[in-house]
Amino acid sequence: MSRLVPAASLDGWGWLEAGIVSGDLRVPGDHARSWLFGTIKADRDGPATHRLLALANDGRVLVRRAVFELIAESCSLHAGWPLVADAAEPALRDDDPLLRRVAAALLVRTGGADRAVAALSASSDPVVRIALLRAIAWRDVPPCRALLDRLRSAQEPAVRLLATVAEYRSDEPEAWPALDAAVLADLEAADEGLGEVWARTLADLDREDDCCASAVRLTRSRPELDGVRLAAVAMRTWRAAPRRLAPALTGLLEKGPSAVRSAALHALASSLTASRLGADALAAVLDDPELGATAAIALGCAGDHRAVPHLVRLMLAGSDEPRLAEAFRAVARAGADPEAPVAAARQLLAELPMRVLAAFGAAAAVPDLIARLEGAENDTPDLTFHVLAAIGPGAAAAVPHLRQYNTVGALPALLSITSDRAVADQYLSGRPEELRRGRLASQLLTWLAEHGGLTGRQHRQLRSLFGVPGTAQVEVAGALWRHEGPAVAEELLAVLPRHCFDERLGLEALRVLAAMGAHARPVLDWLDRLIAAPRRAGFDLGDEDAEMRADEVLLAAAITARERITG
Repeated sequence: MSRLVPAASLDGWGWLEAGIVSGDLRVPGDHARSWLFGTIKADRDGPATHRLLALANDGRVLVRRAVFELIAESCSLHAGWPLVADAAEPALRDDDPLLRRVAAALLVRTGGADRAVAALSASSDPVVRIALLRAIAWRDVPPCRALLDRLRSAQEPAVRLLATVAEYRSDEPEAWPALDAAVLADLEAADEGLGEVWARTLADLDREDDCCASAVRLTRSRPELDGVRLAAVAMRTWRAAPRRLAPALTGLLEKGPSAVRSAALHALASSLTASRLGADALAAVLDDPELGATAAIALGCAGDHRAVPHLVRLMLAGSDEPRLAEAFRAVARAGADPEAPVAAARQLLAELPMRVLAAFGAAAAVPDLIARLEGAENDTPDLTFHVLAAIGPGAAAAVPHLRQYNTVGALPALLSITSDRAVADQYLSGRPEELRRGRLASQLLTWLAEHGGLTGRQHRQLRSLFGVPGTAQVEVAGALWRHEGPAVAEELLAVLPRHCFDERLGLEALRVLAAMGAHARPVLDWLDRLIAAPRRAGFDLGDEDAEMRADEVLLAAAITARERITG
């Protein structure tokens, strides 16, 4: 379906069934899918939902399954959507086990805990029991001891284990050892990847020592894979966990090819701290056809030069590894030899290779970049500007070509290459004195503050940006400190700590606090609490491993800032 679908199309709602059967409606970005989701969000009990649920009784299992998957994906689900819950409950008896799992999760999310618990009590189907036990948020449910005790005697180990996990209560620590023993007794036989479910329960109860100890014990016995799962959850939850668990994970890399070995490598690679601690073990598998790419990315992100030849091969092969650019930036910061990465990047000059050239400040690539400027198909080759700015004075030959571009995107490159403040002065003179936003203005004002200072008007522009709560305040905080010095310390200390847990602004806020040195001493108590916190900071990036790494970077920056402040 490549067109927007009107509510009253020529074939009525025939497109809906056709899109499900063809699979088009399952493709993110499909126009019909977007129209359907938008319509359901606007009126969740309207015709679109009714038409979709009418197909829940279709004779084709793929159609029935797609109905519930589309409902689950269409909008935020919460208790109090009876129309969907009424369709999900009978689907718990469908012939298709996958559909029963989807329907069970949907029932929990739309029918509420009481209805889900009632369905669990009535069901004897292991598939439904397992799905409901996993989906119900037991912390928010009144105790169901009789039901859970009955399920703990079920024939299926996975049902028993999940019922046991549901019994944990934060106010009953005396019950934990017996529950732990019951979980461990069923963990290997359950074979449902339930180690992670148990680990998350331990994390919710803040049982760091028990979670880490169980992870180590399981990696040395059985089931090893659940030991890795516990380790992964522990590292995402507690800052000290990578140091405690890296040795156990690296030990598993010495095994032959297996799911356990692969999982251990990915767990090790997910943490910057664990990657540094396990660097030699990662280097030992760089040539492994299955694990080598992940190991190279992890080593690279840790700044280990041994990764460079492997990163270059990944780039030349067109790898889509999401952290590959990050790995190149890290090895560049760590002083890796630029020759091979730059030579490879010059062969390709696509987006990733251009970022590699920027990371290494590759002056050797200037002729290639000039050629890109001369052959640009549009007036704003921003990535080329970015690379030239990163190269700086070594890109002097590109200046005449940059001046031909009547676009503000070229200004940072011109300023970085020429150090001619007239570039910034001219742009800022054309901007209002009262600025409310403007990342380029912030960038230029910061450069001027660091290279000779600001005029009175530019200082007022800087002040106006600092008066805008949010991003602009942090972007110009360093320039304001450099220009006004200790006189502005109190204002900065009132603003910067609020942004330290922002994934975009946190590092800059900490850098400014570090630059303030002893004048930032009033935040030391707050900074000490940040550093001493045993659990990860609460980033929300939609990726738990990325959130863990963001916290690792934040912690390192906080420690550096504290060292600078205390002198």
